[in-house]
Amino acid sequence: MTGPAASRVLSLLVAACAATFLAGCGSGGSGAPVSPSTPKTEQVSVSPVTSAGAPASGYRVTAHAANASCSPGSEAIGKAYRCFAGNTVYDPCWAEKASTPTVLCVADPWLHTEAQLHVSAPLTPIPSAEGIAGVGEPWGVQLAGGQRCVLVQGAHSLFDGKVIDYFCSDTLFLLRGLDMTAQTWTARSVVDKSGTLSAGPSEKIDIAWYGIAAS
Repeated sequence: MTGPAASRVLSLLVAACAATFLAGCGSGGSGAPVSPSTPKTEQVSVSPVTSAGAPASGYRVTAHAANASCSPGSEAIGKAYRCFAGNTVYDPCWAEKASTPTVLCVADPWLHTEAQLHVSAPLTPIPSAEGIAGVGEPWGVQLAGGQRCVLVQGAHSLFDGKVIDYFCSDTLFLLRGLDMTAQTWTARSVVDKSGTLSAGPSEKIDIAWYGIAAS
């Protein structure tokens, strides 16, 4: 085809391609939508103290307690302390360099508030990470939908013979064994429907927080 008719056909094709460019017309002529790259789960390290034992910037002490006692080995992150003051359990806690034994404790990894505890006896050194509960697992995660989940401490419940490891809400939990094989990590969920637990959907993880010891 030549002449004016051919020119009109070419103009129509150019216009159609321009109108659908974002849908993939300009990529190989296949017309298939361009898929965004798979997001990578972000890994965030958390420590409220610096390598010198000083309070890290960005944190704010909102609670104090005296006569605390601490044991080496955090249930949440491993290489930290599990402390007790009054009837309250603080875990994890990090040693602060001070004139008397003092620790800084953070309740959840995404928080920037902390409790400062004055310990009644010298702190026992923390052993190697091997065999300490919590090591290797994120302290907390944020799901693609924005829901945040924290590692369960103490006794763990079971679902279908599998350990429930993360508490997200009164109706949403995550099972032990996050799938970290792909760029976007995933977790198997459990949902509570009117008091009955059932298998939930696979949940994508946007952020994974790890508590780290001061180096």
